[in-house]
Amino acid sequence: MKKYILYFLIPVLTLSCTPKKWVLTESKSTKIAIDASTDAIADKSMEAYIMPMKQKLDKEMNVVVAVSEEAMKAGKPESLLSNWCTDVYRQAATEYLKEPVDMAVVNMGSLRSQLPKGNITVGNIFQLMPFENELVILWLKGSEVNKLLQIFAKENGQGVSGVKMDIKDETAINILIDGKQLDENKLYSIATNDYLAGGNDRMIPLASPEKKIETGLKIRNILMEYVIRENLNGRKIQSKLDGRITIL
Repeated sequence: MKKYILYFLIPVLTLSCTPKKWVLTESKSTKIAIDASTDAIADKSMEAYIMPMKQKLDKEMNVVVAVSEEAMKAGKPESLLSNWCTDVYRQAATEYLKEPVDMAVVNMGSLRSQLPKGNITVGNIFQLMPFENELVILWLKGSEVNKLLQIFAKENGQGVSGVKMDIKDETAINILIDGKQLDENKLYSIATNDYLAGGNDRMIPLASPEKKIETGLKIRNILMEYVIRENLNGRKIQSKLDGRITIL
C-alpha cells in the first residue's frame, strides 16, 4: 500500500514544482505631467527632505560660465547649434591627437536643448548634453564616408564639421572634406560620440571603422571646458551658418 502512495505522490510533487507561466491579460497607464501642476499633490515631507539638496544644486547650476553672441538651437540641414558643437568636437579631437582631424559628426537628437543668447550657465550645458557620452575618434575610407553622407542626405542633413555638401533629390553631391573633393580611397579621421560610433541613429558606417580611439573624454566636459576657456579669454560664444549643407 505504501508503494502505491509513493507512486501517487511523485507526480503530484513534480507538478507542484513546475514554474507557473504568467500571461499579461490587461494593462493601463496614466500620464502624469511633471511640471508646476504636480505641486498640489507633492509629498510635503519629501519636499522638505530634498530642499537643501535642491538649493545647493540650483546654486551650482546657475553659475555663469560664458556669454553667447546669439541664441543657438538645432535644426536641419544645418544650424547654429549643430555647427558649433561639431566644430568643438573636431577641435577637441585635434587637440587630443595633436594632429588635424578631418571631420566631425553629431546627431541632432543628441542636442537636447538650445543655448540662450547672453549668459550661459553650468545648467545650460547639462541641459544641452545630459548624457554621459564620450568622444571617439575613428577612421573610415572615403567610400564609407560617402555612404554616411548619403544617409544624411536622405534625412535632410545632420550636424557636421569639416564637410561641405549639397543635397539634391535626397542625394549628397559636390562633397568636400576639409575643402577638397571626397576621395573614396583615402582614410578620413572623424570625431563623434560613442553612441554614434556604435552605428546608432542609422549611422551604420561608423560601426565598422578601419581604426578607432576611445578617448574617455566626456562630451559634456569638453563643451564646458570650451566655453569656460573662451570666457576667460574674453571671447563670446558664437556660431554661424556657413552653407556646409545646402538643399538644392
